[in-house]
Amino acid sequence: MTSSETTPYFLPAAPAKVFLVGIGGIGMSALAQLLVHLGYQVAGSDRGLNDPGKQELYQKLTSQGIALFPQDGSGIAHFRPDCLIHSAAVETGNPDFLAAEGTPLLHRATALAQCLNRIPAIQVAVAGSCGKTSVTGWLSSALCSLGHRILMVNGGYCLDFENATRPGNFYADENPEFLLVEVDESDRSIREFSPDYAILLNIGNDHYSTDELRQVFAGFLQKTRRGAVLPATLQSLPPKQLPVSFFSEQATDESSAYPESYQVTPDGCQFQIHGFREMVCCRQNGLHSAWNAAAILQMLAMLLPEKRDCLPSSLAAFRGVRQRFELVSDLGESCPRINDYAHNPEKIAASLATARERFGSPLLALFQPHGFGPLGFMRAALKEALRTALQPGDQLILLPVYYAGGTSSHSPTSQEVACEYQAAGLPVLAADSRAQAEQMIRDTPRKSCILVMGARDATLRNWTQTLKP
Repeated sequence: MTSSETTPYFLPAAPAKVFLVGIGGIGMSALAQLLVHLGYQVAGSDRGLNDPGKQELYQKLTSQGIALFPQDGSGIAHFRPDCLIHSAAVETGNPDFLAAEGTPLLHRATALAQCLNRIPAIQVAVAGSCGKTSVTGWLSSALCSLGHRILMVNGGYCLDFENATRPGNFYADENPEFLLVEVDESDRSIREFSPDYAILLNIGNDHYSTDELRQVFAGFLQKTRRGAVLPATLQSLPPKQLPVSFFSEQATDESSAYPESYQVTPDGCQFQIHGFREMVCCRQNGLHSAWNAAAILQMLAMLLPEKRDCLPSSLAAFRGVRQRFELVSDLGESCPRINDYAHNPEKIAASLATARERFGSPLLALFQPHGFGPLGFMRAALKEALRTALQPGDQLILLPVYYAGGTSSHSPTSQEVACEYQAAGLPVLAADSRAQAEQMIRDTPRKSCILVMGARDATLRNWTQTLKP
């Protein structure tokens, strides 16, 4: 099979037939919808085609004319695609790869970048270790609120953009003025993108070292053409010729945007961003949302300087993203249930802080690691984050590691990590199964809320909805 990693290959023009291997992934399903929007014939396969947590997604994809197949090579024989698109999650030796021997192969990011580069609109890419899905959706919502036409490709389901046929990770107006895209650093595929503008939110370490990530993001900024928004702590990262605006968590200098007068409200929070006149009133939760808002307003000011005075009010409309601190219980329940996509030390700490701010203490939190490799990599950093994030009376339960198939050493286990954390004096336990976790929840009488965190597993949200305090 010809691979774009060894032989340059360009996505053929529509209406070519494109087959996505692993179409149930959040990024792959967004790309599939973009391809349909651009006039391609689209099909795909997924090993989780019968996963009950993904049936809503699959129904919406088929309603757009996308053909779905099991991942056994049968879809290749039936559809006879002109090219295959895959993600880093699909391993060598996949039956669809074997069935499509000789068919050109493109990585998801390469195909996405080529699609976006063919659309005559201003391209804005959102990058970073934490918060990029929410910021991509929030920026998209704000531009729509300001009366602009957009196209969005995102890594989560935005409530503003979902409907009977759209799951919410893709949206397109006719003749868009702005293209908003979340770009991923986890497999270094961010290098495929050369946007007009970029937001870099932060640098974490849930995939590889911070030094390596700095190099990856620096290369991304080298390819950004017209301007960028970055944290004030990363002033040395962008190339000198690139116009840059900065944001920060607190007062640094007069040129940086940062939140002031932060307050919790019944519907979310309100605050003012230094450098902007209006107060921001929004439906988002947590101080980290105010930091995200500072980055968004800096980008909006870069894109629409003539509308600066009305930019803060445009942030009010955003309803949020599924599984981003999503309240899945009814309002007024004595023990609220929240599902959150947090899966690295920074996100987990932010989610715990937001839950405490919103619902008080003590917290009962559950975390399902999204792979053995990621758990092993962030093992030490997560322990240090939990030293500060967890307080007396709190309890964190580690669920069994989510295994999506492919190669793995199946180490470390959640039980091994929990034992290490207990020895360090942290209130962390491990559950052998969800059933045991449910019993542990019932056996914990004092809890302000139930916070369930984890990524990749579509059933986690549904399970959170069924929990009984």
